Amino acid sequence: MNPALIDIIRDYQESADKAVHIFRTKYQVDDILEGWHNRIYEQTGKLPEEGINFYAFHGIGLAAHFADKIVDFDFAYFPEQRHDGFDLWRLVGFIENNENKYAEYKDKVKVEKEFNELITKGIIEKPILENSTNLYFFKDTL
Repeated sequence: MNPALIDIIRDYQESADKAVHIFRTKYQVDDILEGWHNRIYEQTGKLPEEGINFYAFHGIGLAAHFADKIVDFDFAYFPEQRHDGFDLWRLVGFIENNENKYAEYKDKVKVEKEFNELITKGIIEKPILENSTNLYFFKDTL
């Protein structure tokens, strides 16, 4: 059975969650961006014993390279911090970095079409927040 774009989004979210959990657990921090800004850990590095071959904090996000996938995500503030948001550009990058797993989604036009269908059907949406975001979320989580 071929995965649907919703399955890819869930994999993306689970991968982001895994990275956040590793930093929170290893460094005993609630806000991993704050941990970076407070120099508890470096902007870039490796945590091989935790399964992160390379990581890089950027702006309001993190790119984490695991053995089997790469995920690059941003945080959003509701005002509570969330890391389950996504956009088309980040999903395309996730698919490209996991092309063996998602070979049928190599066509960016197909990804964009299905992404727009999820918006049209009201399954995903971009929330209106005080601190604006370009990220989408599953509507049922808002």
